[in-house]
Amino acid sequence: MRAAAGLVAMLLLPGFLVVRAPWPAVPFLSLFFWIASWWWLPSVGRARFLAGALLAFALGSLLRLVGLRPARASWPVLVAVAAALLRAGAAFVPITGAGTRLDTTAAQLMVWHDGMPASYAPLREAGSFGAHPHGLDAVAADLSLLSRLSVSRAAVLAVAAAGGLSVLGLYALLARRLTAGAASLVTAAVAVTASLVEAVSGGGDPAWSLGLGFVLAAAGPLVSGRTRSGAVAAGAFIGTGLMVAPAVVAAGAAAGFVSAAL
Repeated sequence: MRAAAGLVAMLLLPGFLVVRAPWPAVPFLSLFFWIASWWWLPSVGRARFLAGALLAFALGSLLRLVGLRPARASWPVLVAVAAALLRAGAAFVPITGAGTRLDTTAAQLMVWHDGMPASYAPLREAGSFGAHPHGLDAVAADLSLLSRLSVSRAAVLAVAAAGGLSVLGLYALLARRLTAGAASLVTAAVAVTASLVEAVSGGGDPAWSLGLGFVLAAAGPLVSGRTRSGAVAAGAFIGTGLMVAPAVVAAGAAAGFVSAAL
């Protein structure tokens, strides 16, 4: 329960403090901060930084809540959220052969060091730690440090978040091109199909799911019109995607260039 509360807090804060951010962008803004902050971590240590930052953001959110009158959620929003939860829930369903894909070595080292390690020693001899993308590992390590949960269990929660955010990113993009109802129904269909395909194929790389979510979230502001805030958000999401799954960002960029040329 504590781990789930920690995950919710990390997804809501500090993205909730961005006043004009649409609700689907909030978890992406939050994870952008948490993932990127691993690379400019202060000397106090990651665990203390997490506790202090979350406390500060929580206090700031109280000011944000003053006078806030949330609108009643429409049925397309509820369908999109349900689709994201369905996709996230797939992480908790055992799939034969999927366990070997979940490598917690990097996240375990990040927890042990209470920060970014320089190498994979003593668990592995694979050169420089910073030479590889560790965005999803950073989320798992944060959850472990925040909730005192084992890294292996925290990684499952991180995988669940990755799956849910890939669906939420799709909805955020489609909602800018289609009606809200159509976008939610297409999103739900994709979520169900992806979950079934994953169950049959034995699962995929969860880092790719999170990277895809950031790519789709970045595409939304770019296709709906060029604004300064949208460009800044898109740049932040693309940068985070590179820290999670560079190959997915490259594929997304190629698809964008092809689409623009047609």
